[in-house]
Amino acid sequence: MTLRIVVLSLLFHIGTALAQQKPPNFRTNAFHAGANEYQLWSGYSPASLMWIGKTEGRRLFMAGVGWKRVLLASNSVAWKFTVDVVPVTLVSQPTIVFSEGIVLDLSDVPGCVGATVVLESVNDLGGMDLGPCAHPSRRTTYGFGLEPVGFDFNFRRRHRLQPLIGINGGFAKFTRDVPVSNSNSFNFTFSLRGGVQFFTSESRSFTIAYRFHHISNANTGNPFNPGIDSNFIYAGYSFHR
Repeated sequence: MTLRIVVLSLLFHIGTALAQQKPPNFRTNAFHAGANEYQLWSGYSPASLMWIGKTEGRRLFMAGVGWKRVLLASNSVAWKFTVDVVPVTLVSQPTIVFSEGIVLDLSDVPGCVGATVVLESVNDLGGMDLGPCAHPSRRTTYGFGLEPVGFDFNFRRRHRLQPLIGINGGFAKFTRDVPVSNSNSFNFTFSLRGGVQFFTSESRSFTIAYRFHHISNANTGNPFNPGIDSNFIYAGYSFHR
């Protein structure tokens, strides 16, 4: 919770600093009712936390393309419907690497040679003594996803600097089970976000934001559903029509 507060505070101060550079009387009407926004975005989470999800030590990278449609707009608030296609989702997870056959008694295989066996670990491996011929490593799993339903709310919608909050949900398909073996390669996703959107012109803008991002198989795994929670920081560039 403390990290999220620090991140949101940082985003606010960055946005405030940018706003101080705006020309006087700068206004935009990009978020009028019926307007469209097309966004390219990417972001990263350096670690996972334990809230809804119970899996530690996971890192998350995502890159996507978004379409947003303004449903309603008042003088100060714009309500947008959002759809995101996520062609790149990378989950990095800790592993233990052994030489083949060296699981029960390392001394039985002189020199510790042979093919490798990779065992996944749910918990972080920091500080763990694995003995000779075994070492902590990481393995990255590729996935792609779709977030077909979401909503954004932009405040101060006519100004150059606009705070925003949002929510969305969807799914992701990976090349192997995520976050552990015997869970599922197909997972559902959910996120809550907050940040700032800064207009460089009436039809172009940057977004810097934070997401609480959740990945879960909704108990469709066999037998595991540990889930992944991430503090996901991302940036986007938008075209407005």
